[in-house]
Amino acid sequence: MNAHRVTLSLLATPAVVAAMAISVPALAGTGSSPAAHQARAHTCTAVIVISHHRRIRACLLRGPRGFTGFPGSRGATGSRGKTGATGRTGATGATGATGPQGPAGTARAYAVVQPTSPSAASLIAPVNITGVTEPAPGVYCVTPAAGISPSSYPPVASQEISYSSAGVGVITVNVQHPNCPTGFEVDTYATTSAVKTGTATGFAFVIVIP
Repeated sequence: MNAHRVTLSLLATPAVVAAMAISVPALAGTGSSPAAHQARAHTCTAVIVISHHRRIRACLLRGPRGFTGFPGSRGATGSRGKTGATGRTGATGATGATGPQGPAGTARAYAVVQPTSPSAASLIAPVNITGVTEPAPGVYCVTPAAGISPSSYPPVASQEISYSSAGVGVITVNVQHPNCPTGFEVDTYATTSAVKTGTATGFAFVIVIP
């Protein structure tokens, strides 16, 4: 407290002294205990005012806060730090659950057709294919299951070489099926002919009805 005591005998006027005297009972008090007096001493700056030969203890009140100053200029950007070390690879997560099975394929029927003679053929692994005939060498009539119409579902055919006995040929689909009134027609030709003169047997093929 001694560091904050100032004698204001030359500066104090009656008005100032009166104002300070009014503040003292509220902040300092004359009948306060030593502990309360010490606690209040930390809340303001105490001074001793001499007025009319009397020593009056007063408290200097804090004035209003001044305006905030203008912000200073922005400092320069610091240099970029070094790249940190790469972290360790995490543990492999658990395998997710198996997803639901997708919808069935859209092929309505399929089979491998193998010529067995110039006038006969057989089916291998047929699905919704019920029979096959060879009314002429290289002309095949493929009969589908009920509900699959040759006029509504055009087939797709390509050669199957492992069941062919005549080497590589040309496999064609005849969507008008003139030789097969009730089935799909597939015609096969040999590739040695410079001009197509007629169908040839011995060429196996795969037929698919989408």
